[in-house]
Amino acid sequence: MPKLFYSLILLLVLHSCVQPYAPPEITNAGSYLVVDGFLNVNPLAASQIKLSRTQNVNGKESPEAVRGAAVSVEGDKGSNFNFTEAQPGVYTLGKIAYSENENFRLHIKTKDGKEYLSLYVPAMQTPPIESVTYRISPDRKGAQINVNTTDPLNKTHFYRWNFEETWEYQMPLFSGFEVIGKQIKPRTEDVNTCWATRKSSQITVASSVKLSKDVIRDVPITYVPVLGDRLRIKYSILVRQYGVSQKEFEYWNALSRTNEVTGGLFDSQPSQVTGNMSCVSDPNEMVFGFFSASSVEEKRLFITEKLGGRTLLDVSCEPIDTLPDVEAIRMFETASHLILLEFPIPGQIKPWYITGSPGCSDCRELGGTNKRPSFWK
Repeated sequence: MPKLFYSLILLLVLHSCVQPYAPPEITNAGSYLVVDGFLNVNPLAASQIKLSRTQNVNGKESPEAVRGAAVSVEGDKGSNFNFTEAQPGVYTLGKIAYSENENFRLHIKTKDGKEYLSLYVPAMQTPPIESVTYRISPDRKGAQINVNTTDPLNKTHFYRWNFEETWEYQMPLFSGFEVIGKQIKPRTEDVNTCWATRKSSQITVASSVKLSKDVIRDVPITYVPVLGDRLRIKYSILVRQYGVSQKEFEYWNALSRTNEVTGGLFDSQPSQVTGNMSCVSDPNEMVFGFFSASSVEEKRLFITEKLGGRTLLDVSCEPIDTLPDVEAIRMFETASHLILLEFPIPGQIKPWYITGSPGCSDCRELGGTNKRPSFWK
């Protein structure tokens, strides 16, 4: 008994001595420029460069946007294209015409007078996406999405992809009425069906350099699980493909490996991936990002398998009350209850109304839009 008692005391003491380690590199991280974007050399497309600052790894706020910078792209054959700040930290350039075989670099001058330059990069022509395919898992718990491409000229060899997904969803309760001018009237706008869109932060790269032909087959783009509501009605994914140089491929590949480090005992240590940007004003200052110039190819896929069962929202959503019109109007205006359906009362001229919460009835409450996307079919 004494041995067991002292062992328990020792375990408690050791546990109480464990303190979280927060090195100064994390708690007092510097603020460095982050460059995100590229020059789109497709003559019918626009280009975008985003400038922001690094932040503390534990920071919850959005990265600080770098405003008021002068952003331009310079060609080694005399071309010069000036970007315009369309939103805070977001700089855009309209359609351009560029010289064949011209190399480009990015030039940035911030409001505090610091100048940044990228290395010159070649203009890459991206071959079209051959196909975007999907495969439902045998247990029907998700869909694996892959991409295929071929360069008949056999000259690209290095590729990068990202994607944007959109899905249709519906609310458990249907609101058929609204209050206009102290009167209950049928809704003219559907708030039961919405579409949500999300951009991927995933990094996907592949190379055919070890193959005799420039062919890419079944590269996994993403796996969509049935959990949630993305596959319940209709799902769409827009895959974007970029032909990249070997140096850019190595950059994205290294960044992907760094992001995938899980922190286990035997994982490789994360490395510092900076890219091809440097600070002219202060060569010792770190700059993050890789500027490139390429055309972009896109392909959209729709999935209508209607996978997934009832969600927690379906189970928890029920009508709140059944009220006469005066009370229903008051609850609409004061408690934000939505009016769902008319409920006829025997012997009364006016119907009563069934009410429900916005979180169960208004699809916009979940962040989507009830405006049907132009590409939806």
